[in-house]
Amino acid sequence: MPQIFKPLVTVSAWLMFILAWVFSVFVIIVPGLVEGEITGTEPPSMNFLVALALSIGFAFAGGFLLLVRKKLE
Repeated sequence: MPQIFKPLVTVSAWLMFILAWVFSVFVIIVPGLVEGEITGTEPPSMNFLVALALSIGFAFAGGFLLLVRKKLE
């Protein structure tokens, strides 16, 4: 297998973890805690739940890519 795949998987995994943090901080924590999306009396909006699902998905995808990278060694 060509040696280019290992660096590509490494970069992809880092991007997944960065995107997970970006979604967590700028879409979940700021509106959730500052604007009261989590602590309010109304249920959270669909945008909030989608952002939460994307954040968790990106984190799991990054972990999966790290497992793939380990298999490429």
